[in-house]
Amino acid sequence: MKNVVLLIAIIGCLALVIAGKFHWDDKIAQTGETVSAEVDSNSNVDTRNSELNEKPVSDKDLKKLVSNFPEQVQEKIMSSNDPISVAIVGSESIGTKKNGLKQSVEKGLEESFWKGAFTVKAFTFEEATTKTIVQDELYDDVIDEKPDIVVLEAFTLNDNGKVIIDEGHKNLSTVMSELNESLPGVSIMLMPSNPIADPGYYNIQINALGNYAEANDLIYLDHWSVWPAVDSTEIEDYLVDSRPNDKGFDVWGEFIVDYFSGH
Repeated sequence: MKNVVLLIAIIGCLALVIAGKFHWDDKIAQTGETVSAEVDSNSNVDTRNSELNEKPVSDKDLKKLVSNFPEQVQEKIMSSNDPISVAIVGSESIGTKKNGLKQSVEKGLEESFWKGAFTVKAFTFEEATTKTIVQDELYDDVIDEKPDIVVLEAFTLNDNGKVIIDEGHKNLSTVMSELNESLPGVSIMLMPSNPIADPGYYNIQINALGNYAEANDLIYLDHWSVWPAVDSTEIEDYLVDSRPNDKGFDVWGEFIVDYFSGH
């Protein structure tokens, strides 16, 4: 009788061991499937991104689109599927990461080119002047990003009443020199701050900025030409506290996109 009980106990133990092994093997199999699914998911994302970056236009049409770009940028976008990185640098006039010039330019470039052709990042130094940009070396943040193109707002509205015209131009030259030295091949495009109603002396600063850009053979995105006249009541519809609202960002961003698109 004791032998029978012992035999039953041994059989029961074996059964438990075998059942446990099957359960453990099943768990391992499930875990393996989960890891595989995650890898496949990431692979699919990479594939989709690669497809998005493929040029959906002919070389002939693309050459027309990029005709306003400096030669090195034209060569990159014609010969590579890698996106062109754009850094928009400026004061509170260019808005925030959530709502500003970045969003308008990003959307416009996607429509004019294709999704993935460009990446756009905004660097907003809200209350900075050209003087503090140089003193605090705030351009280092832009250098770290290593963009192909820097669209630089001239901080003229922030300089108003704080930095004289010639000093402001000298500061801009320093910033651009630092960018060129640290980022060989970078393309810098200068643009004025936004227009305001009845600008007074600020209008003199803007005219002087245009002359500075011309004298130094700079790419100058003179977007004031597409805003309502500064002596009209309509200009107020594009501003809040002398800074652009959504309508202002749209008209400003459209000008930049048109330039980028060969217009």
